[in-house]
Amino acid sequence: MASSFTKATTYSLSSYIEITHSYHFVNHIFDTEVANLADLNKLYKRCLAIVDHSVYNLYGDKIKKYFKAYEIEFTIRSAYITEDDKSLEALQEVCSWITDFDILRQESVLAIGGGLVTDVVGFACAIYRRATRYIRIPTSLIGLIDASVSNRVAVNWNGMKNRLGGYHEPLHTIIDPTVLRTLLEAEIRNGIAEILKISSCTHIATFEALEQCGHTFIEKHFGHSKVIDQELVEVAETVVRQTIQSVLEVEVPNCREQCLDRVMYFGHTWSPVLELAVSPPLLHGHAISLDMCFSATLANQQGLLPNDQYMRFLDVLDLMKKGTSATIATRDRKLRAPVPTGTLGSHAILQTEDDDDELEATRASHKEVMKQQPRKGLGPDMNIAIRAEERVAQLQKSIGVSLSVYFLNS
Repeated sequence: MASSFTKATTYSLSSYIEITHSYHFVNHIFDTEVANLADLNKLYKRCLAIVDHSVYNLYGDKIKKYFKAYEIEFTIRSAYITEDDKSLEALQEVCSWITDFDILRQESVLAIGGGLVTDVVGFACAIYRRATRYIRIPTSLIGLIDASVSNRVAVNWNGMKNRLGGYHEPLHTIIDPTVLRTLLEAEIRNGIAEILKISSCTHIATFEALEQCGHTFIEKHFGHSKVIDQELVEVAETVVRQTIQSVLEVEVPNCREQCLDRVMYFGHTWSPVLELAVSPPLLHGHAISLDMCFSATLANQQGLLPNDQYMRFLDVLDLMKKGTSATIATRDRKLRAPVPTGTLGSHAILQTEDDDDELEATRASHKEVMKQQPRKGLGPDMNIAIRAEERVAQLQKSIGVSLSVYFLNS
């Protein structure tokens, strides 16, 4: 009997899954009176928390007290991850911690820290058993308004920033602006660059809030310094919420980067190479500031950004050329550089091919403009050395004497 089966050479299949993740705005998340975090861990009554080392030094006892209050068994791992350490080795260590915890398939890892920690932990969860759930609590300004809003998780590799990674949404992200009170001013400044990035291209009211209150945000930790400035807190929380909303509006519909014309590339056309090109590496916010400033010069030269709006925006220097070829390869042979336009709050995507002459002319013009800026365009506290200094300060505080006295007497 002849078979009715038809032998095909190609099978085309499509499948869709629903991805749900929630953002919770909760102040003082580690206070025992605030049950939100405990509620997320009540099913298994245990938790693996991977915590940035500086955050652990500041909040470790409070986190332990919190879990004890809710009778949740906990394992806390303190993670020291700098830009230099955002590596496969760090990724493997996090995977080993997950293994040691013997995590169940439906359990979630808790990541507490800045973007470096949440990136590495998120990537570890993405590849562990092909997808392990996780919850994140960002503790830096960049973490609150950039890394915590992204579904991209990665590590650096072979001298290239975030070259190995994937897409992996957390089940929950908890936004607690009160953690900003313990940040260095330099880290607040570092994070404001990310707010500038999205607001200058999508939301002029947020950009104007930075113009009016930016220095105060830095000095008073978004209103959460020792003396709480409630009026400033309200303005700052509006800025944080609107920034997160602006990012979600442009990123969620393109959550797998099907479209390469992304406004979120603003500040990231040359910065991925620049950030790691020097030793110690630049802080992320300073690297993207360099990039944004040069992009603004490019927009001005092409008639997209008027002189008055261009001068509103400028505040850093140039060091851009090296990143062009790597960026064009990533973006399918086009520059696809987002630039602010008009009266700010809007943007265009420059689709140019690699034009060395045009970029060189822009670079030369940019250098002349930068010479007129404060500090000739150089930003304060530009590299990650400030974090090493912070660790020294913490150690000095813990032992009660200066390190020079300590080592002389050891």
